[in-house]
Amino acid sequence: MNLIITLLLVLGAAFIVAFLLGFAQRPPDPIKRLKERFIVLSRMSRAQAEVDLLDRVEALAERFPGKRYAWYVEWLVTDLERAKR
Repeated sequence: MNLIITLLLVLGAAFIVAFLLGFAQRPPDPIKRLKERFIVLSRMSRAQAEVDLLDRVEALAERFPGKRYAWYVEWLVTDLERAKR
């Protein structure tokens, strides 16, 4: 009986460790990376850049409806990079 409890505790601990390692190895969020790139390229404060990003995404959504959010942010980042050349 004692052996079964020990075995269950060891297996439970192994599952917990595997679960936590799975969270630690999440792939990076591409939208977050694009937002950070937009903030750097815009040369505004973080708060101003986030407001500007939302306004620009809304304007692009009216111009090009039906696209994914990531498409709009990527378009804006590419446009800023092009303007900085």
